Amino acid sequence: MGKFVTINLFQVEHGDATPPLSDTLDEFEQLPIDQRWRSDIRLEKVERVSADSVLPKVYHLDFAKSRSVGPGRMSHAQAVVDVGLTREEMFGEETAALYLPSKKWLLVLHNQYGVGPSRMAQYFNALDPGSAERHFDYYAYAKIDTQALRKMQAMQHFSGVEIMANVGGFEGAKDAVGEPVVEAANAARAVRLHLRLMANKTHGQGRLLDTDAVRRFVSGLLRNHEEVDKIKVKSADANLDADDRVIDLIEHKIRVRYPDRMLAVTNHRYTYASKIALLRRACRGWLNFMD
Repeated sequence: MGKFVTINLFQVEHGDATPPLSDTLDEFEQLPIDQRWRSDIRLEKVERVSADSVLPKVYHLDFAKSRSVGPGRMSHAQAVVDVGLTREEMFGEETAALYLPSKKWLLVLHNQYGVGPSRMAQYFNALDPGSAERHFDYYAYAKIDTQALRKMQAMQHFSGVEIMANVGGFEGAKDAVGEPVVEAANAARAVRLHLRLMANKTHGQGRLLDTDAVRRFVSGLLRNHEEVDKIKVKSADANLDADDRVIDLIEHKIRVRYPDRMLAVTNHRYTYASKIALLRRACRGWLNFMD
């Protein structure tokens, strides 16, 4: 079986005082590359592409993440040796992405060692490209299949919620459920959590979970989706079929896989052009079949 690459779809939102992401991308496009560092990542390329017969206006993005320690080089007849970097150079992991302003969609070509959508949002939030005095408020949600979301939204009451995640999945939680969970985990020095919140049918008390609290909790987890393995919600409606009472939202994240042979390789690296072409293909497909 061949190897595959995955493109994931995210929804970008921002606070009232934060400009549209397209405005911030336009500013980054004007900055010299050495002024684009935010911690260990940099927006290597930002290209504004006008609408054509295939796609509306989009931005082609390429992020780089620095690595101080990396692999060596080898051949069939030679042991591993140094790559030969200078003292000023470092390894760089690349992650290609595409932003569609009209839908606020962010498409990311997954790279396990690269920059994920949460880091991308943090990158744009670090500071206004034109002023170190202003901070932004962008965040990227995992785009969930519409039918699964409608199914959850139709649930009037919840009888259970099950979460499996790294503690980082709860970071930034400001809801009544998430905050104490983070405090308890940090106190115990835990790094992973398997959390189950259950109503108590047997004794007639606490038969339902607080609907608003559950929705806020789930919304916060979806912001940190990269750290979350499971978000399973269970409806308290006994009239629903068993299959309709339970939804694992993480299983319904919108993504598409392509054979890695669809990416061109030059000098042992996937080319930027082929990565962008694949992102555009995925975007076109989702535009044709999604609301």
